This record gives sequence, structure tokens and C-alpha cells, in this order.
Amino acid sequence: MNYIVKAAIILYLSLNLIIDYHIPYQQLLILLVIIAVNIFKERYFDSVYLAIVTLLLTYAAVTVDFRFSILFALCSYDFILKRMFVGLGVTTACMIYLLRSSDLLLTNLLIVLFTSLLAYVIRKGKEERDSFKQIVDNERRLRYELEDTKAKLLHSSKEIANITEVRERNRIAQEIHDNIGHSIAGVLFQLQAAYKLHSRDNEKSLNMIQSSIEGLAKSVELLRNTVHNIKPKQHLGIEYLKNIIDNFSFCPVELLISGDLNTIPASHLELLSTNLKEALTNASRYSKATKIEVKIEVTEQYSRMYIKDNGVGCKTMKEGLGLSGMRERVRNIGGSLSISANDGFLIVCLIPREGGGIFEDSNR
Repeated sequence: MNYIVKAAIILYLSLNLIIDYHIPYQQLLILLVIIAVNIFKERYFDSVYLAIVTLLLTYAAVTVDFRFSILFALCSYDFILKRMFVGLGVTTACMIYLLRSSDLLLTNLLIVLFTSLLAYVIRKGKEERDSFKQIVDNERRLRYELEDTKAKLLHSSKEIANITEVRERNRIAQEIHDNIGHSIAGVLFQLQAAYKLHSRDNEKSLNMIQSSIEGLAKSVELLRNTVHNIKPKQHLGIEYLKNIIDNFSFCPVELLISGDLNTIPASHLELLSTNLKEALTNASRYSKATKIEVKIEVTEQYSRMYIKDNGVGCKTMKEGLGLSGMRERVRNIGGSLSISANDGFLIVCLIPREGGGIFEDSNR
């Protein structure tokens, strides 16, 4: 755009000079120098100092021929693009001073005003494009950082799950070794001794076998107690979720399940149950609902929980600690949480399964 504006001004001046069929070499030299300065400025070194040089050359040219005053429009254009409003004032003052007795003053003032407004519009458009580009770049950078953070959180979640599993295995192995292992080893030694004494001292051998039976009975009881302590006290799977709903007495809750709930990882099931408790608690406090619908869908790609009540909803929703906690828990394992309060209250929790890849395609 700069080339077009400056070329139009210089072409207009050139046509005015050519009309006389005789251009003094001084004027031609000044015109060529001004053209060279502007070409150098636009292509190699866009500096306000070159705009000042153009103003000085224009001032000198106007003292020779008033027709060069059209170049003041070119100077004002450059100064507005550079945000040098002082330069615009100086340009206008020089033009008024030199053309104070010429008929070209009013025409050139209008041309300077037009080019100044044009430069202002171009500069604002460039600033808006640069600002938009910066916003897009920042958004892209933040999206990449978010993806990296999500990947790190998923990796950390898997590491925590693995570490927890290893610790639990070590605890179980240590408990079996310390309690049951020693007891069974003692019984084995007694049985071996009884076997060797059987031919020499039958009565003592029978006593040792009786003692071994009692010791083995204690080991079996100890093994039963150990397994009982290892087994979770709460029911897992669908029974656990049904237990949460059965204990909710505010209003009827309809539970619909599709897919095999037993295939859900323990961490996902714990998150779904925690969010279900929070949603039911919020419904009892704020919804005034008479019915709540809960749908749980399980596939190989994702686990999805849909909670909808027929309550009053709300026009302006502000997330408190409960909803923000639900969103944070889901986000930490790479899922998403959608909330709507237009018609009743709706919560949709979507958690990707490992290797499901339901979010990857949407982020490409």
C-alpha cells in the first residue's frame, strides 16, 4: 500500500513537470534523489530520519518550484505511519510558509489531510493485524503448553498408579511372609520331624502331627484374616454407585448403565463416584428437583457420566469449590467436564480410556 500511495504522488508530480516539456536539471536531480531516498527507505531501511531527509529535500525543491509542494503529502504520510505527529505539524507549517501567497496552498492542504487520514487508517489496520497475530501466537503457545501439561499429568497419574500398585504388592508380600510364611514353615518342620520319629516313637510322632494340625489351622485362620484385611471394605463397580444413589434421599434417582462397568479402571471409578456424590449434594442444596437422571456409558474409548435434574437451574452460574473441584479432578486425568444450567442442571463428565484417543483428533 505504501508503494501505491507514494507512486501516485510522485507520478502526479512527474506529469505536472512533463507538461512544460522542459524540466531544469536541478528539478530533475531533486526528484530523482527523492525517489531514490523513498525506494531505499521502503526496501532497506525504514527510518524516521529518511522521512526527515525527504522533508528537507521537499522544502528545498519547493523553493525552486511550487509544484514540488505535492511532496509534502508524501512527508505527512511517512510521519503519520511513524506516529510522529510533530513531524506532521512541521510539514504543515513549512507548506503554509512556502505557499502562503500561492493558489496551491488550499489544494495541497486537502491532499495532506487526505494522505494523513489514509496513513492513519493503514497504521491502525497494521496494528490490529499485529495484535491479532500476537493473540493467535499466544493462543497457540498456550495450547501447546496445555497439551504438554496434560501429557505430564497423564504420565504422572500413571506413575502414581504404578507406584501405588507396587507398594501394595510389597506390603501384601511382606505381610504374608512375616505372618503366614513363618507359621507354615514351622508346621513343615514339625511334620518332617514327625515323619522321621514315626518308626521309633509313634506316640511322640502323633503328638507332633497333632501340634502341626493345630498350627496349620492357625495359619489358615491367619491367611483368612489377611485376605479379609486386603479386600476393600466397600463394594466396587456398579454396587458401589448404586449404594451412593440408594443413600440419596432428596428425590428419586434413575440410574441407566450401558457397557461393562467392571472394565473401568479403579482411578476412573473413584473419580466418577466422587463427582456423583458432589453432583447429588449440589442438587439437594440448590436444584429443587423432583427427579434426577444418571447415565453411565462405558466403551473401549471412554467412560461417560451424564447427570441431569429437572430443577430450577440458574441464569448466571458461578462455579464454587464443588464444581471447580470436579472440573480439576477430571482435567488431571485428561478428561473434560461440561456444565449447563439453562434447563435444570446438567453435568457431563467424559474420561478417555488409555489408548482411546478421543481427544487427539480434535486437537489436530
